[in-house]
Amino acid sequence: MSDRKLSIEELRGIALPLLEEARQIALEPKELEVKTKTDRNDLVTQVDSSIEEFLARELFRLTGYPMLGEEEHEPESFAGRVWILDPIDGTMNYVATHRDYAISLALAEDGIPVLGIVVDVTKNLFYVAQKGKGVFCNEERIEPVPTDSEYQDAVLITDIKEICALPRLKEALLSSRGHRRYGSAALELVEVACSRAGAFVHLWVSPWDIAAASLICEEAGCKVTRLDGTNLDVKQKGSILAGWPGVHSSLFKRLVQDPR
Repeated sequence: MSDRKLSIEELRGIALPLLEEARQIALEPKELEVKTKTDRNDLVTQVDSSIEEFLARELFRLTGYPMLGEEEHEPESFAGRVWILDPIDGTMNYVATHRDYAISLALAEDGIPVLGIVVDVTKNLFYVAQKGKGVFCNEERIEPVPTDSEYQDAVLITDIKEICALPRLKEALLSSRGHRRYGSAALELVEVACSRAGAFVHLWVSPWDIAAASLICEEAGCKVTRLDGTNLDVKQKGSILAGWPGVHSSLFKRLVQDPR
């Protein structure tokens, strides 16, 4: 590896073939060993670990950049460039439904995502965003999201835990076009970026869940914040409200500013 600083375009070219190899690891496991982490529904498999180990090793070999991974990798700091990986986002889906799971990889520069790639594994869809360059799916540009729609005219994505914790969210859902949940935060954010849903609301996400997909949303024209409207910091765990500009502002007003 040269001492020359690699361009984001070059890093994209390095990451995509590796992600295709990782996708094949997910699709063709020799066997499936399932364990639990924090509770019975927080699953991890040896495939999660295998994909993370493979990508961490190869990306470091080819770029020299450390990784924050869900399973076992942690950088000394976020200074400079750091890869952020969720080897399988939606492990319950991977184990139980065999669809709606993703590999999520971002490159952050001083804590700010500059490259985000979300792979919908079973559909063979690669969503890619570079900061300032827009969003592409399998090399085709994704059109910007609508700007003027409000939450009443959109499908909203959230979870039962959020609905139970936020009565105002339940009321907003009843006024909206409907409620969806897919079980992978990365793919749910991609739904918003691709104008198939108006907003995604979650009380607790980790950096590896959203680092890539939050950039994809922003490059598609979405507004992405914490639930209280403050700036999203992908280095930290916390809430997220991502949506088309008009949906975000109207939903934020309904949930936080003017809940009447």
